[in-house]
Amino acid sequence: MVALPWLLMAAPACDGGERKSIADQIGPESKKVSELKQESKVSEEELARRRKEAGFKTKAEIDAELAAENAKEMEKVEREWIKTRLKEYKALDADTGKFIDDLEKETGKWAAAKDPQKAADKGIKPLQDRFKALIKQIDKLSERSTKGGNTQASYNKLFRPLEEVVNNLGPEIAGEAAFTDALKNARTELEGINKALDEIEKDETLTTNKFKEGEGEDEDAKDEKKKKK
Repeated sequence: MVALPWLLMAAPACDGGERKSIADQIGPESKKVSELKQESKVSEEELARRRKEAGFKTKAEIDAELAAENAKEMEKVEREWIKTRLKEYKALDADTGKFIDDLEKETGKWAAAKDPQKAADKGIKPLQDRFKALIKQIDKLSERSTKGGNTQASYNKLFRPLEEVVNNLGPEIAGEAAFTDALKNARTELEGINKALDEIEKDETLTTNKFKEGEGEDEDAKDEKKKKK
């Protein structure tokens, strides 16, 4: 007997299972755009974490490391500049320390003098001339603050406030709190510089420039020079 088409359409499934509903066939509701963005954000963070754990670095991290390495190498060169001229730098520090002590003593005498103004007028210029000589020394050593790296930055912190004091000397300055503080800070900076020079001197990774006059000569060469003199 021939089955009619409409009977075939109404016949149950051959496997005997229940027919799925329209909702089940369509599947779950699609996620909102905001939810997809949130998942994307989380996945990016997770990816970054995994990359970091695996040893991968971002461009920013690589650039920062290269910059730090370059800065470190440049500072090493500046420290070698100082080590080559260590005797001159230590002489400068000794002269500066004596100047600070004398500045304190001389200004104290002015205030105690019978005529403070007259005493100050007599003593100001010699102190200012001595300070100018110190500036001339550091300018020569650092090639006008272009050499010396971090140590030169410390010299700047020492001399700039001290220069302001020297340019404003007067008969009653010894009694001013700002003057006392300035001398105290200058001594602190100088102490830090002295420690830095000691570290540079002991740093065996630093080499001196043998082409600088008097540097890098062996003992025989030095003895020969002495004999000629």
